[in-house]
Amino acid sequence: MKQDRAVIHIYTGRVQELTEDCVKENKRQSICGLRLLAYALLDTGHKEVFCEKNPEEEVAEYLTGRIKRRAQGKPYFPAYSSAFFNISHTGEYAACAVAEAECGLDIQRVQPIKRERLLQRTLSEAEYRLVLKSEDRDRTFCCLWTQKESFLKLTGEGLTRDLRTLEKPVWYEPFTPFEQVEGCISADSLSSCVYKKVTGEVYREKLLAELGSL
Repeated sequence: MKQDRAVIHIYTGRVQELTEDCVKENKRQSICGLRLLAYALLDTGHKEVFCEKNPEEEVAEYLTGRIKRRAQGKPYFPAYSSAFFNISHTGEYAACAVAEAECGLDIQRVQPIKRERLLQRTLSEAEYRLVLKSEDRDRTFCCLWTQKESFLKLTGEGLTRDLRTLEKPVWYEPFTPFEQVEGCISADSLSSCVYKKVTGEVYREKLLAELGSL
């Protein structure tokens, strides 16, 4: 009997496009992630999250006031138990996942491996050999790192475990949202993903149509 798969919606965007009006440079990444979350919630039928928003309140600020964190830091909506989400950003890129159950999401920009010791401290022996044999060591390591990060964000543990012996979850899927960015999504049950890139124009059109304000 074929098992039904849960659907995870993943939205990606560029920080510059989604935060053109933001004057605080150090806030742009987090605001971009929250704006992607707003778009994702509306796109997946969770408009009820915005039932208390007034037109003068910016959507990222509104969501910040509705999100709480569990003991180990995992964000959630205490008032909307059916809206599971996870946010990640790296450099000029951000991503957000909205799902029917807990999920873990991570994206990372591919960068040169600066220290060999980093590999030894974070990879199992098999993973370490895989990186050494790879024609693109930087990208291979980046893929493995995003997998581990997404596993930890699924459970909410963060970087508190020995990454070399980290157990894999029931389901996970690597993906490449942008040319020099790798990502991974993980869940506790078999899932399927729907991917969508969100531009600044698409974001504004969605919020104005659904909420009447940004």
